[in-house]
Amino acid sequence: MLIKGIVYPWQQVVIDQILSLKIQDKLPHAILIDVRTQADSASLGWYLILSLLCLSEEKKPCGHCKNCELMQANSYPDFTYTTLTEDEKTHKLSKFIKIDQIRKLIYQISLTDNLGHGKYALIYPAEKLNLSSANSLLKTLEEPPKGSTMVLLTHNPGKLPITIRSRCQKWTVQNPEIETAKRFLTEHEVPSDQLDGLLQITKNDAQASLDIHNNGYLKEQTHINEQLSRYLNDELDVTSVVKSIDTSEPSILRNVLKYELHTLINKEVYESNSINMKTSLKGLLDILKKLEKSLHVEENNLNIQLQLEDVLISMKQNFNRG
Repeated sequence: MLIKGIVYPWQQVVIDQILSLKIQDKLPHAILIDVRTQADSASLGWYLILSLLCLSEEKKPCGHCKNCELMQANSYPDFTYTTLTEDEKTHKLSKFIKIDQIRKLIYQISLTDNLGHGKYALIYPAEKLNLSSANSLLKTLEEPPKGSTMVLLTHNPGKLPITIRSRCQKWTVQNPEIETAKRFLTEHEVPSDQLDGLLQITKNDAQASLDIHNNGYLKEQTHINEQLSRYLNDELDVTSVVKSIDTSEPSILRNVLKYELHTLINKEVYESNSINMKTSLKGLLDILKKLEKSLHVEENNLNIQLQLEDVLISMKQNFNRG
């Protein structure tokens, strides 16, 4: 499969800073990049490695030199990409990056480089290293092979052991300002009447907003809201609702339900005159926490339908009390 790296304008500044270190022959052995978007960022990691390996003098991959062509064909001999793998039996992504994967990475990066441009490794999402794989990686971070560079790309650096973080030079890729985000979405053909809603849902995350829009967010949002309304008005039972909305893309389902809960919370804060407002508000916040835990399916072993039922029942109980 052809792999292409992609970078967005607000991410380029970090790429440029790291490239500048390479030009000065000060490239660190271990780089930790905290990417604040919710969206998949594997392409950013690939773009960075492409930029570091490209033989042209440009500050971006030329796409035509030998190194670029090998990287695009996923056959560069001195680069190792480590990510979540698919289980052969269940055909689902594993929950963690396994120790055997890290051992393979360590072996590959310790070999003499074939093409004379150094050895590179990319780990994404790095927060999925479990304790065993993180401990296995630690020794290599403490004593990195000469001429090697490891890039750890993460959405949640706090989940990485401090021993890993402390041995990396750190960068943060922030999300763009609101006006930049709107221009970006408009350039990618997102209708203007959807901009505010999408950015509100994703907390001004332009990349995630584009992703959920491209995944049919508006249609899914309408469907989920209709099902929720019918459920709260006793027209549907909880099992029927869950079966209906569980077919949605998890990121869309999570964002829509979070948005609906935030809407209820705001309404409770600004409009309610009920003497029970504090109790109701606490209930809604508890449901929001429960929702966050429930819909990160890859991080738990529980049945997603049962978890959704639990969240929706709690929502309805709170709704009825109000």
